[in-house]
Amino acid sequence: MAKERLLSLDVFRGLAVIGMIFVNSVSVFHYGAGVPAYDIFLHAPWAGLTIADLVFPFFIFMVGVSLPFALSGVKETAPTRGLILKLLKRSALLFLIGLALTLSFADWSEPIRLLGVLQRIGITFFGAAIFFIGYGWRGQLGLIVIILVGYHFLQMIPIPDGETNLLEPGLNYSNWFDRYFLGDHVYARNAPAPYEPEGLLGTLPSIAQALMGALTGMYIRHKGAGATLLRHMCLTGLILTILGFALSGIHPIVKATWSSTFVLTTSGMALLVFAILIWMLDIKGWRGPLTRFGQAFGINAITAYVVHTYLMGPVLLNPVTTGMQDSLAALVSPALAMLLPVVIVVMLSWVPVAIMQKRGIILKV
Repeated sequence: MAKERLLSLDVFRGLAVIGMIFVNSVSVFHYGAGVPAYDIFLHAPWAGLTIADLVFPFFIFMVGVSLPFALSGVKETAPTRGLILKLLKRSALLFLIGLALTLSFADWSEPIRLLGVLQRIGITFFGAAIFFIGYGWRGQLGLIVIILVGYHFLQMIPIPDGETNLLEPGLNYSNWFDRYFLGDHVYARNAPAPYEPEGLLGTLPSIAQALMGALTGMYIRHKGAGATLLRHMCLTGLILTILGFALSGIHPIVKATWSSTFVLTTSGMALLVFAILIWMLDIKGWRGPLTRFGQAFGINAITAYVVHTYLMGPVLLNPVTTGMQDSLAALVSPALAMLLPVVIVVMLSWVPVAIMQKRGIILKV
């Protein structure tokens, strides 16, 4: 990575990973042990937006922001076959790690889910990196518009096994496409209309979101961290957020399909949060334990994600934790009491990446 890399970039990516660990742990504790949880920490049942729905698109956005800092030198010269193979190798490795995580928890008597979070990150990274290298900012902007507008109309194509309805789970062309090509190897295979939230066609708007992040990274490198940058980021963030909500009556905000309005809204919010972090960390120079805490997750994001995947079940779904939950629930609301075990998962996931940070170890995928 280039030396001009921003601290806010690592911290924001770290906060996204912390958020992913937090909401995944809430979900495991809620659905696995029947513990009450606040709705804002659970994914929206279908259309809608909660805090839980923000963390993954924020991470995808930051994948894009990183590209100009990592590949700026390459973009100035013709991309080589070796570079393409290197990008493909990284993408494939992310995909295989995600698949390995799925297989390690799989019930082999049932169909295995083929796609997932890391698989989506791997494919998105490769697609966004190729487009970033091959196109200038105008070309990237054009691709974003084409993908988001085209994906809306793609979703509206009539499906053979039901009536198209973007407000109902699975009743859209993107989900039908997954059912057709993946069969029962999807996440919600027992739903009335089975669907895969990290599906094949949904990767297209995910790539568009990463490209929005790449445009942001290019602009940051061009302008530098200053008042003009922050004004433009905040204005663009507000416009995208308002536009996403305004268009939601036509195209609902749905994370499970990575709808075009979902991309607009969450990218706008990501810009606003990123602008705040740039102001705090890179302009004002604020530092503290929380900064280093977030940075540890950011520089070894995949390591933290893998670690928490193996921690959630043993830490949350056992008699000791359940007893702790019951004891706390006698003093405060059960939904509030459940947050302590969840925070414990976050802290345990932090330990290995904190050690790696202290020793200067960055495990690159």
